[in-house]
Amino acid sequence: MADMISNFSDDILLYILSFLPTKQVVATSVLSKRWYLLWRSVTSFDFCIGNENRKETYDQFFHSVFSFLRSRDRDQPLLRFRLNYFFNSFDPTIRYSYSAIRDTESIIKTRIEDAVSGSARIQHLDLSLDLYIVMPSVVFTFKTLVFLKLANITVKNIPFVDFPMLKILHLNCVLFSKGLDLSQLLSGCPNLEDLEVKHILIHGERKFSRLYNLINMAAKLFPFEIVKNVKVLSSDMFRQQEWIFDFQNLVQLKLDNLYIKNNWVELLETLRHCPMLQTLAIGYIDKISFGSSAEGHEEAVLPDPQSVPACISSHLKTCTLGCYRGSMDEFLFARYIMQNAKYLRTMKINIYSYNGEKLNMIRDLSSCMKSSDTCKLSFDNYY
Repeated sequence: MADMISNFSDDILLYILSFLPTKQVVATSVLSKRWYLLWRSVTSFDFCIGNENRKETYDQFFHSVFSFLRSRDRDQPLLRFRLNYFFNSFDPTIRYSYSAIRDTESIIKTRIEDAVSGSARIQHLDLSLDLYIVMPSVVFTFKTLVFLKLANITVKNIPFVDFPMLKILHLNCVLFSKGLDLSQLLSGCPNLEDLEVKHILIHGERKFSRLYNLINMAAKLFPFEIVKNVKVLSSDMFRQQEWIFDFQNLVQLKLDNLYIKNNWVELLETLRHCPMLQTLAIGYIDKISFGSSAEGHEEAVLPDPQSVPACISSHLKTCTLGCYRGSMDEFLFARYIMQNAKYLRTMKINIYSYNGEKLNMIRDLSSCMKSSDTCKLSFDNYY
């Protein structure tokens, strides 16, 4: 069989290598003389390590990272940069000194700045580090960014932000210094389409220490008006009273934590602001009282708004309910969706059952009438 790969041009080979983790890319150097230095011209950087609690692992990891950054051809553009590692700062089995942590932060900050500041075309930046690590402010100067993901990292300063090409922004467990808020960042992203905002934190009054004084950012700090043009929104900061703007372009909404003050009509009223919504996913539902099963509630009626929200009747295709406990409100909402979503294809219920009544919940839900002939009802366990 002919060696087709050898006939590929270097540009094609580099394009293929750009989709591999960097360690695998470097490993190709042993294949032949042609491959020996080819990896140095790859336009992507992808280093990732899991949650392993051995200091040697992290030492080796960062040695590999820094070795690659020193060796790559700096004349080649760097289009994608991904550096993900989990350093469990609060694990008592890891004995890092404060000075060592600061040294690590300084090295990482310098290496990131060196790696990306020389590239005027970086498009994809993904940093998942540790809350001890401060994000380099140079990141806010990358006007060619299309994707930006920040996780487990601290933002101390937000200078003038100009991300005219940014389409995807994911923020997960990001610590903002006191006085900063999301509007300072989001206002510089006029063309944002996909926004994920979870576990946003602000630093408290106490000085930096091994134990943070972390405060969950209040929902009122979430600038809904600034992001009302997004197509995809994922958040854990939903409160119905804050949704007063129309999300005309929103097609996918994921709410990790849903706070219901009175009943599900609040959510239905909110969905009126999302007329084009096709996918709705709800995680944990925070409500004071839950029943054990929907059995016996056949005659109950969900307080009906004036009309069915347009997104439910005309566009909704997928609905997922997480941590379903079988309360009357939950059952009525699930039944409401199935009865009114004419184009629903998937209704997925993740059941949380601690008293052995899962079969009763499945029976009650399965008996609901569906207005969509193509709707598939599925069940899973919530863990």
